Amino acid sequence: MISRSLIYREDVRKTNKQFYSTRDNKVNSYRLPEMKCLEAAGVGKRDIYKMYEYKEVWTIGRFINRVKFYTVRELGKNFSRMPLELAWGNTGNDEYKVSMWVPDYISGDLFEMTMNDLKKRQEFIGDVSISLVDKRKRCCAQYLHSGDYNLIDSSKEYLLEEIHAKGFTPKGGTQEIFMNHPHCNPPEKLKVLLRQEIEEGSLGEEPDV
Repeated sequence: MISRSLIYREDVRKTNKQFYSTRDNKVNSYRLPEMKCLEAAGVGKRDIYKMYEYKEVWTIGRFINRVKFYTVRELGKNFSRMPLELAWGNTGNDEYKVSMWVPDYISGDLFEMTMNDLKKRQEFIGDVSISLVDKRKRCCAQYLHSGDYNLIDSSKEYLLEEIHAKGFTPKGGTQEIFMNHPHCNPPEKLKVLLRQEIEEGSLGEEPDV
């Protein structure tokens, strides 16, 4: 057991603030490093005020709380939680993919130990498929949506328009990264960072970083 005075408190939002910034009030592009993430897919109505009830989202939150027990006790590291990231299916499709960045020292063994611990505490977690994945380096464009979530589709359209205007090609769907909690903020204060992967070398060029 490591003494509390020796525990390293890591603010992973600050160490990754370039890629998780509320200052992207215009479309900016980044070359993201390799990232380790928790990831799960599920089905649920697109409602940001109910998404924390989705079993995949709920389990990821509980995983973070529980794994920190082990990182503090075994590694002497206490890290802050990163924002929730969601990618929704097409219009009329209730599928979604949820992910959350975690530090590199969350190993496969630590992941399995934590999940087994959670399954003993909550029986239904045995039916939840959550993976620890290593995301490759990738190029992304980002834009901050501020305000009512009902207007977020217009922000996504603007993001895609700017990507095409710069001569780049979007790849896959757009992620919504919730920089603050919908339940704790009025609609006009909501901040959702939109992240869109783009093809490297579109039109023979590279995105500005």
